[in-house]
Amino acid sequence: MRNRSTMVALAATGISVIFAACGGADGSVSAGGAGGAGAGASTGTGPGNGSGNGPGTGGETSTGYGTDGPGEITTGPSSGAGEGAGGEASCAGETKTAELVPLDLYIMLDSSGSMRDQLATGGTKWTAVTDALEAFFTDPKSEGLGVGLQYFPLLNAGQPMSCRTNQECGVSGPCALRACRSSFDARTGLQVCVADSDCPDGDECIDIGVCSQNTDVICGDIGERCPNRAGTCNKVSRSSCAHPYSCVTEDYATPAVSIAPLDAAWADELIGSIDRTFPDGGTPTAGALSGAIAQARAHAEANPTHRVVTVLATDGMPTECNPTSADGIAEIAAEGLGGSPSISTFVIGVFGRDDDGAQATMNRIAEGGGTTSAYFIDTSSDVTQAFLDALSEIRGTSLACEYQVPAPSAGQTLDYGTLNVQHTPPEGADPSTIFYVASDARCDATAGGWYYDVDPTTGGTPTKIVMCPATCTHFQAGGQVQVQVGCKTEIPPIN
Repeated sequence: MRNRSTMVALAATGISVIFAACGGADGSVSAGGAGGAGAGASTGTGPGNGSGNGPGTGGETSTGYGTDGPGEITTGPSSGAGEGAGGEASCAGETKTAELVPLDLYIMLDSSGSMRDQLATGGTKWTAVTDALEAFFTDPKSEGLGVGLQYFPLLNAGQPMSCRTNQECGVSGPCALRACRSSFDARTGLQVCVADSDCPDGDECIDIGVCSQNTDVICGDIGERCPNRAGTCNKVSRSSCAHPYSCVTEDYATPAVSIAPLDAAWADELIGSIDRTFPDGGTPTAGALSGAIAQARAHAEANPTHRVVTVLATDGMPTECNPTSADGIAEIAAEGLGGSPSISTFVIGVFGRDDDGAQATMNRIAEGGGTTSAYFIDTSSDVTQAFLDALSEIRGTSLACEYQVPAPSAGQTLDYGTLNVQHTPPEGADPSTIFYVASDARCDATAGGWYYDVDPTTGGTPTKIVMCPATCTHFQAGGQVQVQVGCKTEIPPIN
């Protein structure tokens, strides 16, 4: 099979990546020093000593780091000449195709009862969304992409099929035998209670009944006649537990299908899991997202050279598990982003135009997860195509942002202060150097930049070259990315 990361890079982003080894035979380059004998003499004012053989050309100036490496930005202008190790860095050596950081997605898919709702364009939301997932799994551009899958809601362990008492339900209780009187007429459904204190001020907790001639009709006036000749309102003696859905992080962190590289067999595994799933129940978003982030982080820890992200795909506002507020769930996403390894959360929302507040809620969660805004899909549109487009954009966005730190040549150690990133636009313009900015906090909103996932000046060992958001966006247009090893790392000029 073709090299996974190379194939995905070319197919999904249009970017080709080359590593160019730079410098002399020993791979080292100094930022200044005397040039070799030749037509032009040169002097070096930057740090470092160098010597070279060959004719000098003089006049070039480069900006570099001081002797402490890239963690401390210092000015080191130098002018010099020569084709050896001194003067201007002379880049040459073996050129090889580089690998983007492998991308893994952990998809948390809403399988609540509302996913059975019919669409104006035909079919259900569940059918439209799962058709898009199947197309994504079998898309040649997704080959080699890591994908895992889980659903929400999941039932609490030991959940009884029905109940007669609150005690039978345990953590899923209470048993739905009583409800707040005002909720019988509410569109949001019954608010199950045990006592008046569980209801809004002034409300009353009353027994739940069903009409004798139509048991699908729920009523609250026990012994009274039901409207529309539905019989008498009879008190129920058996019901279901009011909170059957798990809020336990570990439940959702256990995948229905584990994260693994996509090929034909793994696509079949994912599609088979979806085919065996029937949408039903509520929307425990907080527990589901917490579990998704926990699984993504565990996978990232086991695969430190990979980028692992979560995709929360939902059609409903949170109804179960605390918190249910947009800010509360956004905080869960923010904790994932700020943790180590950092886990980004992408959000795909499928909602009708009458779902008030849905887009703001989805955007707030995505913002907390570091992905700016949600992919919001109107149910009056072609949901399958829009959902597939969202997944494809997530794939392309993520792939353009991180690259693997190249392995050093046999018997040598990579000097992290001698690596540069260059980008040549797809229209063939001159290449431009992307400046090193040391950390994400120093990314320029317009000029962008790059940094290592681990700061080498702290003694850590980087595994990834990470693009700042502005640079990542720029790279998504395609072109060629080159990583040059052996030349003094370039930093933003100091004005």
